[in-house]
Amino acid sequence: MSKVHFRTHALLKSIIGKDLITDDNIAVLELVKNSFDAGSKKVDITFKNILKNDDSDKIKFPTDASSKLIIKDEGIGMAEFDITEKWLNIAYSEKKEKKEEFGRVLAGNKGVGRFSCDRLGRFLTIYSKKKGEPYNKLFIDWKVFEKESQMDFNIQDVEFEIENLNEKDFISSTGYSKFESGTILEIAFLREYWHSNKIVSLKRQLERLINPNQAFKKSDFGVKIIASEFVQHDKEQEDYNKINGDVKNKIFEKLDFRTSSIQSRIDAKGEFITTTLQDRGNEIFLLKEKNTFSQLSNIDISIFYLSTYAKAYFTKQTGIKSVDFGSIFLFINGFRIPPYGNDGDDWLGMENRKGQGYSRYLGTREIVGRIEVNDDNEKFKIISSRSGVVNNIAFEQLTKSTAPFGYYYKTFRRLERFVVEGIKWDSSPIDSITIEKEVNDKKWDESKEIYLEDSLVRNKRILEVIKNIIDSKKDEIVDLKINEDFVKQIISEQTDRAKAELENVLNTIKEKSKELSPEIIADVLNKISQNSDDIKAFSSVLSTYSDTSKKEIKGLSLIQDSLQSKYSELQKQKDKLEEKLRIEEEAREKAEKERKRIEEELELEKEKNTYLRTSSRSLSEDAKGLVHNIKITSKNISTSVDNLYDKILNGKAKEAEILKALSNIKFQAEKALKISKIITRSNFNTEKNEQIIDVAKYVAQYIEIYSDIYEKNELEFEVINKNASLTKKASILDISVILDDLISNSEKASAKNVLIEIQNPSRDTLKIIFSDDGKGVPKKFLESPDQIFELGVTTTDGSGIGLNSVRTALKSLKGTIEFIGNGKKLKGACFEILIN
Repeated sequence: MSKVHFRTHALLKSIIGKDLITDDNIAVLELVKNSFDAGSKKVDITFKNILKNDDSDKIKFPTDASSKLIIKDEGIGMAEFDITEKWLNIAYSEKKEKKEEFGRVLAGNKGVGRFSCDRLGRFLTIYSKKKGEPYNKLFIDWKVFEKESQMDFNIQDVEFEIENLNEKDFISSTGYSKFESGTILEIAFLREYWHSNKIVSLKRQLERLINPNQAFKKSDFGVKIIASEFVQHDKEQEDYNKINGDVKNKIFEKLDFRTSSIQSRIDAKGEFITTTLQDRGNEIFLLKEKNTFSQLSNIDISIFYLSTYAKAYFTKQTGIKSVDFGSIFLFINGFRIPPYGNDGDDWLGMENRKGQGYSRYLGTREIVGRIEVNDDNEKFKIISSRSGVVNNIAFEQLTKSTAPFGYYYKTFRRLERFVVEGIKWDSSPIDSITIEKEVNDKKWDESKEIYLEDSLVRNKRILEVIKNIIDSKKDEIVDLKINEDFVKQIISEQTDRAKAELENVLNTIKEKSKELSPEIIADVLNKISQNSDDIKAFSSVLSTYSDTSKKEIKGLSLIQDSLQSKYSELQKQKDKLEEKLRIEEEAREKAEKERKRIEEELELEKEKNTYLRTSSRSLSEDAKGLVHNIKITSKNISTSVDNLYDKILNGKAKEAEILKALSNIKFQAEKALKISKIITRSNFNTEKNEQIIDVAKYVAQYIEIYSDIYEKNELEFEVINKNASLTKKASILDISVILDDLISNSEKASAKNVLIEIQNPSRDTLKIIFSDDGKGVPKKFLESPDQIFELGVTTTDGSGIGLNSVRTALKSLKGTIEFIGNGKKLKGACFEILIN
């Protein structure tokens, strides 16, 4: 039996180097982390010969004109032993044993970060020095390892030389300044073109690299980018888009505007979760509860809600739009884990969830925040490519987005309910573009913010929904403290408003005491009732908060008592006034009825006597009525014609006046025509223009007579009377005009059938539905159908007078007509007539 063992082909270098770490920014971040772990207080990142260089696949060594990325630190450096036994020892990392050094939690422990150099460029030259020792130089051409066809070519077969340099030789051969200890990584023949936007992207990644809450506990750490070729570029850019200069750790450092946020922490022992909700500078509550997440400890979560105003402040203070900044970042042991939180990276599934209820859920565009994990026990495993965390039990307990929710969602959903249910998204009636413009004005201050509702209404609702927001089992809650000052502030504001409303009510009564009416009193009573109900509801909410001040609540109760007392007093006054007015109104109505009765009787006798003295005794009763009405109608026509003639002759007549005059002439002429039709076809008493008739029966009978005019193949009529009846004093001539004009319109619309339905929607109202199967009202009138009743507007190529005459005639009957649509009964136009 033979023994075998693994062999390491030289191509392993690529697998754990440029093929594993596929993002240039992550590669640079890994090297910066190494400098941080080496205790360096600063790192210089220098770009050379980016825009112009002599890079070529033919060269075997870098030149002064090669493109270069140089990373220089002032850490402890490496002796020859460190380079040989540690740096060149693949996957070895002494950081696995050392969790903290130089007062810092160490960032790396995989032992593969060194291969980031392979990702960035073909050549690597290392200059490193420990305090009191010589400089060490190591040169690597990564291309030497890339011999795919040689099966026996192991990574150990590639040999390097470490050259020891004294200070003089180091300075003369490199051009670098001397240093006591530290490391310089000179990466040449860069694999990617580092254009300005790419370097700015790196700078922003570096800004987010280290969590300011954790990394600087005992020492400072700064990063600087030097790229002389881009100095002119920087002169044309805002600060946040400049390449050269210190990389400032801006993350959350400038979020000093007032917004809604939540902070939660699991203590180092993993026993308790402490959560604080804040809003516009006020702490709302502090909740301490048992930690139910077995794998989680020493974790902090901070989430900020970005309303429209908060987004504008964010951009103003950071120079970056919140949507481009990112969302929830993950930090482990002080260092950010990319790509979590990058713009477009929905690692927590918030956008997918928001798509299921857009108005109910927050998404990545509405929040920014961070999750900070201090992981001494390595429960969170960083992927070797440095692009995420292994999805194990600890990670699931942190991020699970479905019930039972993970720690992040337990926290996030509380803020979400607060935003959606408590502050109603802090919505503003002003659009986001205008808000951003106003916020950027130098004279702007937060007092100018405008919201859809005032702060008192908003804050009172917050108190109502706090328990829903907390949503925790009683046996899990260790302590809950509602901010008593916040509650007192709301009580004080409510008290002041209630006092003002009460004073306003009293002033209204005083000012209108001489003209006090039931309507004015009812309006005042309504205001009192609303205020009283508001106080009552608010007091009910306050009763659940045992820590609130009894003094403030008592003051609010006294105001409510005053409101109730004033309500009772005014209600009695209103009842008395209404009774007095009712008695007076009944007396007036009785007197008015009697006056009208006497006047009608006198007028009737007067008309009879006058008529008998002037009429010919040889005429029949029907003929007398015909002559009487024709005289009146003809006189009206003559007068109208004369007036119109004079105006036209003198050039004073306008088109609208002519149309109005012609409409009146046509109406009177049709009246005379209808008199003759009625007298010759029926035995109605036409002695006077108005008679007491049953309108429903008259319509039915008139249509029955009218249908005799038409052949059956020309126009057929159907009347459906649903036991309708309305008896009133009315002009049968006006009713005839109405029906004739509607029938005439049906004729012009090429109708063959007319349907008339008559019914009583109420005892004193008659409804007539008139429809036909003609062409209907043209489309251009359907959006504003009332136009068809205007004088001069025609739907049938006629004069535009007919429907206007119908509406005019109906006014004398206390009636109305409305077009209710095409195809409602028959396929043509349909009109609804109401007569009271």
